[in-house]
Amino acid sequence: MKKAFIMLSAIVALATGCTEKFVEPDPTAAGLEYYPVEVGDFRIYEVTDIKFRNNIGDTTRFLLRERVDTSFFDQTNTLNYKIVRSVKANIASQWQDDSVLVVTKSDKFVTETKDNTKRIKFVFPIKNGKVWSADAFNANLDQNRSKEMYTFQEAGAPATVGGKSYNQTVTVIQGTPANNLVQLDDRKEVYANRIGLVYRLFNKVTYCNDSESNTCPFGKNYKLNGHERIKILQSYGKM
Repeated sequence: MKKAFIMLSAIVALATGCTEKFVEPDPTAAGLEYYPVEVGDFRIYEVTDIKFRNNIGDTTRFLLRERVDTSFFDQTNTLNYKIVRSVKANIASQWQDDSVLVVTKSDKFVTETKDNTKRIKFVFPIKNGKVWSADAFNANLDQNRSKEMYTFQEAGAPATVGGKSYNQTVTVIQGTPANNLVQLDDRKEVYANRIGLVYRLFNKVTYCNDSESNTCPFGKNYKLNGHERIKILQSYGKM
């Protein structure tokens, strides 16, 4: 009787262990819904683009649409999503296809491939302070440049972007921020739960580095060259 009880206990324990091993990950707990992607999804952004040279800015404003066009399996049997990016100068204009992104998403990470450069844009589960290498799959990385690290901040925090309020967001800090006498590097993306990317800032500037101020005013935030782009979600849905 005692042996039978021990054997029954072992079988129950084994069955329980097997059940726990194959539990599906909780998309909500992992944060997978911060990066939704399905064929037919679209997002429209207002973009302000400023290019600086010799402290003079050239500003362009336009609308950008990102549309999940199709999906396909690659040679590794990984599901890929083709995202077509289109632009137009204003609401009255017609959309013109501009470029293509290819996205993959698993329960571990999201990759985006643009111009043959593949980066890890997002990782799961989301956690404040979590750091990862965005260039882990980047085969085009310059040998003189180290792999860039991304960091999660303000996970689950509410945010207001472009006059719209979002209950749950997470911010991805791209690279190592810098703001000193010779350079500015401020790049970040904000994602909203069940919506995706709602805000992107790219701001890289080289300030005057002539400490004698012979060719330009040193220490006065004189922008020798730089690029600032702000991307704000205007609308989203399914086509």
